[in-house]
Amino acid sequence: MQPAYLSRLAAVCALGALGAAMAASAPLNKAAAQPSLRQCFRAMDWHGSMSTGPRDLYIRVGIKDIWHIGMAEDCPGARFPGPVRIDSVVSGSNEICAAADMQIAVGPQGFSNSTACIVGSIQKLTPEEIKALPRKALP
Repeated sequence: MQPAYLSRLAAVCALGALGAAMAASAPLNKAAAQPSLRQCFRAMDWHGSMSTGPRDLYIRVGIKDIWHIGMAEDCPGARFPGPVRIDSVVSGSNEICAAADMQIAVGPQGFSNSTACIVGSIQKLTPEEIKALPRKALP
């Protein structure tokens, strides 16, 4: 017959091993549990753009998608709210997935001059975010 402390020690070791196995198989956080959903678009797929101020552009990609382009600093070509022309889109690849993938020049529609602007962020809007936009912000 074993002393009681050996039985308890065996039980504690078994629980510890079970806990270690569970911890090793569990993801560290929720982000690690879900695959990364990288959202991208091709510059040739956008069909209109609108400025709501010197740091905010909205572009329509395809039929229903709206993307927000946030400028890293004030963009003189997007200073006034309204439709804008985006020229000289430069991307290292066929897809734009992050701000670093874009270099753009922006100018008000109807004017010939455009200004190079630094893109700080891009984000695809959800259907709820699109509905919340003022109508005049939609491209």
